[in-house]
Amino acid sequence: MLDLDLEGTSRRGVIMDDETRELIAHLCTRVGMFMEDLSAEALTIGNADPESIRGALDDLERGAKQIMALLVAANALIS
Repeated sequence: MLDLDLEGTSRRGVIMDDETRELIAHLCTRVGMFMEDLSAEALTIGNADPESIRGALDDLERGAKQIMALLVAANALIS
């Protein structure tokens, strides 16, 4: 699990500047946007035909990887 400290210090005790805090907020906003976009596909997958299910699963997997990359980037800013 990622440990995001937005209170002002990193795990090394360095004070987080406003630009870093803003960048983390932008990255996390993007994560939320991906989650929102993918949620409809995830919730309706049961009504799809087998061919569409494969495509939807591929989309969800790709989206999950993009979300993880954004979270890793946000976490790297405070490491």
